[in-house]
Order: sequence, then structure tokens, then C-alpha cells
Amino acid sequence: MDSQSPLPAEDFRLLFEATPSPLLILRPDCAFTIAAASDAYLKETLTVREEIIGKGVFDVFPDNPAVPEAGATTNLRASLATVVATKKPHVMAIQRYDVPNRTEGGFEFRYWSPVNAPVLAADGRLLYIVHRVENVTAYVHSLEANEALRERSRLLQEELSKSEAQVFRHGEALSATTLALQKATEEADAWRLGEEKFRLITDALPHIVWTARPDGYVDYYNQHFCDFAGASPPSADGAEWEHFVHPEDLDSVKTAWNHSVATGDPYETVFRVRHHSGTYRWTLARAVAVRDNDAAIVKWIGSNTDIHEKVLAEHELREAHRRKDDFLAMLAHELRNPLAPIVAGAEMLSMLLSEDARVLQVSDVIRRQIGHMKSLIDGLLDVSRVTRGLISLDKRILDIHQIVHESVEQVRPLIEAHKHRLTLQLAADVLCVCGDHKRLVQLLSNLLNNAAKYTADGGRLNLTTKASPTEVIVSVEDNGIGMTPELLRTAFDLFQQGGRTAVRAEDGLGIGLALVKSLVEQHEGTVSASSKGTGQGSEFIVRFPRVDGEPADVIVDERKPARGEARSRRVLVVDDNVDVADSLGMVLEVLGNAVVVEHEAQSAIKRAQREPFDVFILDIGLPGMNGYELARELRALSGAEDAIFVAYTGYGQEEDRRLSDEAGFAHHLVKPVGIIELQQVLADHGD
Repeated sequence: MDSQSPLPAEDFRLLFEATPSPLLILRPDCAFTIAAASDAYLKETLTVREEIIGKGVFDVFPDNPAVPEAGATTNLRASLATVVATKKPHVMAIQRYDVPNRTEGGFEFRYWSPVNAPVLAADGRLLYIVHRVENVTAYVHSLEANEALRERSRLLQEELSKSEAQVFRHGEALSATTLALQKATEEADAWRLGEEKFRLITDALPHIVWTARPDGYVDYYNQHFCDFAGASPPSADGAEWEHFVHPEDLDSVKTAWNHSVATGDPYETVFRVRHHSGTYRWTLARAVAVRDNDAAIVKWIGSNTDIHEKVLAEHELREAHRRKDDFLAMLAHELRNPLAPIVAGAEMLSMLLSEDARVLQVSDVIRRQIGHMKSLIDGLLDVSRVTRGLISLDKRILDIHQIVHESVEQVRPLIEAHKHRLTLQLAADVLCVCGDHKRLVQLLSNLLNNAAKYTADGGRLNLTTKASPTEVIVSVEDNGIGMTPELLRTAFDLFQQGGRTAVRAEDGLGIGLALVKSLVEQHEGTVSASSKGTGQGSEFIVRFPRVDGEPADVIVDERKPARGEARSRRVLVVDDNVDVADSLGMVLEVLGNAVVVEHEAQSAIKRAQREPFDVFILDIGLPGMNGYELARELRALSGAEDAIFVAYTGYGQEEDRRLSDEAGFAHHLVKPVGIIELQQVLADHGD
């Protein structure tokens, strides 16, 4: 057999059955049908493979009617349902779950430590649930025995106290007490042996380990706690741990602990603990309840793991992301400012020298390249916000075919420029998804754009839609340069590029597919890439959850210039960048408006006090007084109550738009702005 070939299915089955761990494979159906079982599981549960495969797990392992209060099946069913809902592993507390004795009848009591983990397909679908158990019956019995020995020792002390007065009056009492003392001493020796063994084990662990009584009173810490906190070995007195918790964390820690003690739920929280050096370190605390045969809690066993470096690294990563976002926002603003007068200049050339074909051609080239630069800037900001989940989605029921057609129209100029042939194979039925219209068009456009760029001129592009009862599937396929296995593994990573080739003339930033993956995941979908290799094309498949319902009407803004003669308006433009302000003013004048340009907020206020204006176009990043504040000042002036306020800025994120709306701006224009957009804004407000 080829050493690189995968194992046959039969070998996989044999390996699974021979694994030393007790494992059960369940199907995620309503009965949680048993699909496979390891030999170790069969041995632990007194079962035979042929008798349990194909049956529901609760049919094979019902509750022991003698102890219905144990709630074994209820707890297991809840855990399995959690795995189905979250597609994440679920760790159960130690369970009393007796197993049927099929040879002698009745049940044999067992305690188990179960874990249920999902097995997911490449597209994220839940295929199976792995149910792993460990038999901890002996461990629980040892804990119960320790508790019983402690109780007997206490009773012995009481008996000795009562017996002292009788020793000299009744000789037989001395004999009885001596026998009781001998028996209790033997039991105490056994208890001490178990206690010493437990402490030896926990002292060897690199974590803080502690135990608590059922009422939550902490009665033991291991040596690592003493070393970590600088506490004396015998000083753990139940409440001492509170002195080592950071004051800011103490209330939340106590609330979580009291909740677990009251309910029996597993305890898990993150908080800071004072180190012997005087500093506080972040720890992850976990504890589970140990129960007796009657399901009553007899002990809590917990641990604290030092995760300080991990928490600091996560904090630094968040700070790095924040600094990156701030930098990208500022970079976008600084790049957009010089683009604005360039666009205005190109518009002026086409309007003033419209009869010169060469001027019109140059003007079109400038506008086209500025549009490309603007899309790169928008992409940088988008990928930063989308990958961190900072965008809000306006989700509605949408027809995926409408999304497809709009995406094709966006990419059509690129497809036609490369002379590609695009084939659409759309399902006959209406296929609905729940999503954000703008973002769905964006992600499909990115896939089509990617296919067009990585395919030689005259190539073939195929876009297909189909559906299953639960999914809508969109496939974008090309016969382009293809991808190597190495590239496939990192295709959706940020800033990953396919490499420069003669085919690929349009270089991007390597953010398109990363953006696609993030957007798909925010729509509860999956995306995958495949290729047979270099030169053999690629295929991207997106899967969305299918929904029922009537698709919402979507109004597409085609940004057509206003028809008819526009009314002349008095416009005040305020921008501290002289070139930006003056060039915008010239374009507005050519459109037939009376324009005044100011470069400072105070001079703009003084000008507006002297003469009225119909429209105020304000930069947001003004020195001294920003555009939001200036808008409020201007709106308070007499005669400005009905004026139109337009934000004209290099800041275009959702928070910037929200602030503009709160400040009373009717429009938020992101630099650079073309003549069609300006005309549309002015036309939106009639006489």
C-alpha cells in the first residue's frame, strides 16, 4: 500500500474499536442513535456491540428506576442537545448513571465523567457526536469513604468524652470503648492513607488545587497555592481565599461561586489572584461537584490555572487591533483628502472641455483610477471591521438570484474587459436567504472579481445556484490559473495573494477572500475553495441557511444624474484643506450654484451670520471646532432652520455616519465624491 494513501474505512473501524478509551459514536437525530462503540466502552457498560448498534442511546441505557432522582438520562439528553445547538464540546459533571446487568438482571451502579464532542463536516454540518466516558466509581467511593471516616472520627471523640466518666465505675465500659477505639483507629489510619495519597498527587500538580464542603466552605489547598500566594500551609480556613482575590473581581467571583454551590452547576470563572510578589495574576478557576448515591453533593473539587500571560497576550492583541483600526481610519482620511480635488479636476475637465475627445478620455481615466483607489481604501477599512465583527447587518429575507444579478452587474466591466464568457446556471425555484443586501452583493462580487482576475483573457466563468431542504448553495467556478494545495490552505487568510503572474494584471491587497469568509460566517454560512492544481481553475462554494418567506423588496440606488434644470442654490463650503474646498466650490459653481468657500469654522459662522445659505457642505475634521459642532452652531442661526447640511469627509465608518446623523446632517459624503453624487444630493431636496 502507498505510504501516502489514506487508511481504508475498514482499518479506521478496527482502529476505533480497539482504542483504549470508552467511546460511543451517536447520530445527531432525535433518538441519538448509536452508530459505533469501542471495545473499551462495551466492557465498561456490560454491553454487546450487535445489541446496541442502531438503537437510541436512551433505549439501551434507561434510568435506574430505583434511583430516578439521579436524573442521568435528563442530564445526558441536555448535554447532547447543547452539542447539537452549539456545535461545540460539552463537559458534564460527574454523573450517577447505572448500567443494566443483562445476565443477572437489575442494575450495577456506576459513576461517570462524560464529555460529548461534535464531529463536523468541512462545511460545518454536524455529522456525529463522540460520547466519551471515564468510569470514576472507585474515585467517588473513596471520597464518600473519606467523608464517612471523618464522621466516625467525630463520633469517636464524642464517645471518648462520654466514656471517661464511666471507666472507673464500670469496667466493662472500658473494654467496649477500647474495642471501639481500636476499630476507629484502624479506620482513621485508612482515611489518613487516602488523604495523604490525594495530597501527594495534588501537590505534584502545577496548578492550585482545592476542595470545599457542600456548603462552599473551602477546606483544603494544595502546596502550589501556598507557594503561589505565600500562604502558610495550615492557614486555609474556608474564607481565606477571599483575601487573595483582586478587590475588583471579588464580588463577581463570590456571585459565581455561590450560584454553583446553590445549584450544583459546574463553577468556572476568570479572576486575578495575588501572587507572593505582591502583583496580581489572572487565573482560570474551575470546580465540579462530587455526588453520593443519592445525588447529594458531598464535596467540591476545584483548581486555578495561571493564565496571566494568555490574558495579557489577548489584551495586547486587542490593543494592536484597535491601533490598527485607528491607523487605517486615519490613513483612509489622509488618502481621501488628496483624491477629492483630483476627482473635482477630472469632472471640471469633462464639463468645460466636453468637445475635446482627448480631454474626455483623460478625464475618464482619472475617474476610473480614483475609483479603484477608493475601492482599495474601502476594502482595507471593511476587512478590519468585518473580521472583528464590528459591522451591523441589516438582515432581511432576500432572493439569492437578485443578489447574483446585482453582483454580476458590478463586476461586468472587468469581465468584459478580459473578454471572459460568464454562464449563469440558476435554480428554477426562488431561493431565499436571510442576510444583509449590501454585504451579500459585496461577497459574491468579490468572488466573481477574484475569478475574473485570475483567469486568462477569453476564459470561462460559471456561477451556479442550487439548494437542499436546508441550504442555498452558490458556486463560482473558473478555468483560470488554479491553486496549489499550499495556497488552498491559506486562501482565506488576510493579505494572502496568489502570486504575480502574467495572467494577473490587477494586483490587490489580498483581502478579498478574507472579507468573503468573514461575511459568510456572519450570515451563519460556510465557504470553501477547491482546485485540481496549477492551471486547472478554481471553484468557490458558499452555503447559506435556507429560509422560507417572501423576499423583501430591495431598492437599488443607481446614482443617475438628476434630470431637468437644477435650481440654483446658495452653498457654503467649509474645509481646512484649501485645494479640496476650492475644487469642490468650482464644481458646484459649474453646476449653476452660488458658492462661498471658507477654511475655518469661525469664519464660516461669521459669514453665515451676514448672509443666508440653502446648503452647508462641511468637513468633519476641522481644527478647533469639528464639523459636528459647527453644524449645531450654524443650525441655531436665524434663517438656517430649513438649510440642508451635508457632511463632506474622509471618515466613512458606521460610527462616523451615526455621529453625522445625530448632528443633523441630511447626507454623509465620503471623499472623493463625483458629480453624479453631488447632483443627486442636491436634487433630493426640491424647492
